[in-house]
Amino acid sequence: MKKGDSQSDPIQEQIKIMKECPVCQGKYSAKQAKIVEERGEANLVHITCPHCSNSVLAVIVVSNLGMSSVGMLTDLDEKDAKRLRNRQSIDEDELLGFHTLLKNNKFNFKY
Repeated sequence: MKKGDSQSDPIQEQIKIMKECPVCQGKYSAKQAKIVEERGEANLVHITCPHCSNSVLAVIVVSNLGMSSVGMLTDLDEKDAKRLRNRQSIDEDELLGFHTLLKNNKFNFKY
């Protein structure tokens, strides 16, 4: 399914439903939404509010049963979302190593 295909129209309809920024309640149009990834019935969409510049990543699912979506605020821009979408998550050893690094003040972080 490509952005210009008629099958993308249900996605645009779902994006129209999500027409308001969750932070500033400013209006944005479906044209501002960028499809980051498409997998079957699920689509990862990035929207940046033109009023407050906050961004939302949303998973939109369009199926025979209807449309549903779930979104979250993010500091990623569209380019970062595309670049990081398939990266592996950090594991416990990496997290513990970072904690140890901070605990030992190796870099003089100020917080």
